[in-house]
Amino acid sequence: MIKRVNGKMNLSAGNDIRPAPDTFRHYCLNKKGQEEIIGFILIVVMVMVIGLVFLFFMSPRQTETKDPEIENLLYSWLATNIEGSDVKGIISHCYTECDLSNAVVILDSAVTKSGLINRVNGYSLNITGTTEFSYAKGNLTGNARTAVVPLEDNEVKLKFFYQ
Repeated sequence: MIKRVNGKMNLSAGNDIRPAPDTFRHYCLNKKGQEEIIGFILIVVMVMVIGLVFLFFMSPRQTETKDPEIENLLYSWLATNIEGSDVKGIISHCYTECDLSNAVVILDSAVTKSGLINRVNGYSLNITGTTEFSYAKGNLTGNARTAVVPLEDNEVKLKFFYQ
């Protein structure tokens, strides 16, 4: 209730709109806690952003991509018939080192005929598993396009390197 005392307006004790001293102290303490929580959340967000930027720049760049053109070349090479058997069969039946020199000559010929040899610096063929074989030609540095074909107990990987 508002009373006039000496020409000034005064609130009576029963209708005081100011909070009681205990309530005011409680309000201030709650506000400090909210400010601390907001500060903590800001610090956590900043650390997360810095961490994401760090992970983005520190993650290795993928320099090797899969290429359907190379995959088609690899599948056709594996299906090529050499001396009554296809290359895939020769690789599958080989349990130690095999003579794949005829197959490599055919691969070189296929790469040359496809025109890939003019667009790349070099290429490599790796057969891993029960048969271990590796063949490389040209400069094997830079970015790479690959194709991988799993066979029964082996994996055939053809990789072309370019700038």
